[in-house]
Amino acid sequence: MSFLAPFASYMKLGQGFNSYTQEVCIEDAVLVEPNQAASRSSSIFHPLVPVPPLHVCSEAAAPSSVPEKAAPPCKNLSQIVTYSSRSVSNMADIIDALNLSASASIKYGTVKGSGSASFVNENKVSQSDVSYIITVKVTNETSTIADHMVFNPLANMDPQHFTDLFGDCFISGFLEGGEFSAIISIKVNDKSKIREVKAAAEVDLAIAAAAPGLTAGASSSVDKKKTSVWNDTETTISVNWSGGGEIKDPATKWDLATVVDVASRFPHLVETSAQRTSAILTKYTSLRSFVTANAALVAKNGPSGGYSIKNYELCQLYTMDLFSAYMAYKSMWTQLSDMMRHTHRFQEREKSKDVPDPVALTAESLNAARLFARKEMTLIADENARLVREPELSDVDEHSEQRPLPYAYPGKLAMRLPVKTPHAATPDPSSPARRSHKPTKEESAAISAYAGRDDLHFSPLGGDAPSLPHALLDRGKHKAFCTLDAPLAALTHLRFHGHEHRYGDLFGDCRRHSKASQGCLSAIGYSTRVDADGPARPLEDGTHHHVGHPNDNLTYWSRLADLGFAKVVKVLVEYVPGSARVAGVVLRDGGGNEVTSWRQYGQAKVERPRGVRVEEQGPPERKGAWALVGFWGSVDAVVVLRVGAVWKREGGGQGGGLFANGSESEVSASVSSVAK
Repeated sequence: MSFLAPFASYMKLGQGFNSYTQEVCIEDAVLVEPNQAASRSSSIFHPLVPVPPLHVCSEAAAPSSVPEKAAPPCKNLSQIVTYSSRSVSNMADIIDALNLSASASIKYGTVKGSGSASFVNENKVSQSDVSYIITVKVTNETSTIADHMVFNPLANMDPQHFTDLFGDCFISGFLEGGEFSAIISIKVNDKSKIREVKAAAEVDLAIAAAAPGLTAGASSSVDKKKTSVWNDTETTISVNWSGGGEIKDPATKWDLATVVDVASRFPHLVETSAQRTSAILTKYTSLRSFVTANAALVAKNGPSGGYSIKNYELCQLYTMDLFSAYMAYKSMWTQLSDMMRHTHRFQEREKSKDVPDPVALTAESLNAARLFARKEMTLIADENARLVREPELSDVDEHSEQRPLPYAYPGKLAMRLPVKTPHAATPDPSSPARRSHKPTKEESAAISAYAGRDDLHFSPLGGDAPSLPHALLDRGKHKAFCTLDAPLAALTHLRFHGHEHRYGDLFGDCRRHSKASQGCLSAIGYSTRVDADGPARPLEDGTHHHVGHPNDNLTYWSRLADLGFAKVVKVLVEYVPGSARVAGVVLRDGGGNEVTSWRQYGQAKVERPRGVRVEEQGPPERKGAWALVGFWGSVDAVVVLRVGAVWKREGGGQGGGLFANGSESEVSASVSSVAK
């Protein structure tokens, strides 16, 4: 019985091999005399030209240029060409298509074959909406084939350790030709277009499948229609090949059309530039010399005294399940690392009968889930190592019962993890969502004194415009604010206050408004460089000035930010559309670390409100350094209604002007909206 394994440069004829792990064992396990006729045929009709052992290319990278004139193919050379183009839904499908070892991939923690580099971008595949794998396998008629093979045992070897030293098979020959593989992962930001994108991709990739080796094209009308389908998508193409030499011009980027073109021409390229692509594996039991030697051991030591060759065929399916679980945990482990760095991009799952204990968006909870995922990966790796020694563990017992899994089902953890907040589509200019960024007359008047300043940049306001019910409740207490003073001075300290609803302070509608605003942003405390150099002592919260309604309960204060040691480059404003309240404000430095923050659903012990939107504010993308110097917005009698950051350019250059987009009617630049 013979089968194949991916070729590696260190493989030798007659070498022992473990087909389960795809690892080489002792050399000269079998003494091999090559087929002289095949060798002479190869030297006459198909010389093996030197080529790099493996080409690996990802996305737009490319190898060296294509020669202007390729050597003419051999007329008497026949080929076996297999072209495959199919959709894949997980990493298990990919290693199956590439004939890679699931056991080796678990052992090394990444998709890996015999001697090959890992060209599979696992994160892109797991995060994609549509994935395809295209393979072209070309086998030339001339191959290295053994003519005479004799088993070569070791003297005084324990027969029970045969597989550890010799493997379960040996390398009896090599196939020559070429292999080309491309993995295409497509992420569609607009989920409503997934079906259209998948259909367009299948049309492109089906052209070569219809007639490999031919050049095909589509009508211009179809091309124009397909162009719009690819808008707002992210495509990752990972390519590797062996044989074929230089397969494309380096100036040509990898895209679907290039993959199809190269796949179509690949068999022709392999005719003139081939290399070993696969090792032919043969079972020891097919050798007369092995059967004779084993029979002698049995006669000497009894029925159980012969060579013990492990049967890995039974555990292949089980190992694939282990691999799928391992990759699922690895993907979640990576996701949890991203969640810990960017909590504002995710939202917790709601408690339900199916999810009684969702993972919270806190450092402790996320880290505990991450450690659990790593522990399960370790358990799976240990089980994989045991299968190498005891493949029978994958089989059923004498009662036809399967052994319990040594790891937890990964779907249980996946159901508990926070989910990524979907990006909201850009609203229509006339929609209420777009109009909410528009400053009121009062808010515009609050910053009018800084009109014409090219060194100031006012981020669009995060939150809703003041509503009529709030204006009635305020009884004239609604007002706009701007923390800037003349002369402008850099901020040195900053602290946020949350609103604490207290019974008896307000009545009627005002009480209801106060209760609904529990934990929302109520005040901003700040100090400037002028305050630091002046005689005035700071207030109770460590700052010199307040806008809004400060809270005397220090449990509703954020951490005091010392901006002399941390430079803020990003401000995140969280709010529920239609609420006219700010649910949270987060300041981050250049490394993504929180400088200070206040979140209604965190520090105020309030459940996370539904439909939270996060707006990201930052300095303009212009030359020069920018610093956070203040805030602007509006407040009512209870809370801050909405707020925007103010940035000042340090040094020369053009600034952002009074408004982020130079228009008083609408401030919409430098804001990224995320609907939760």
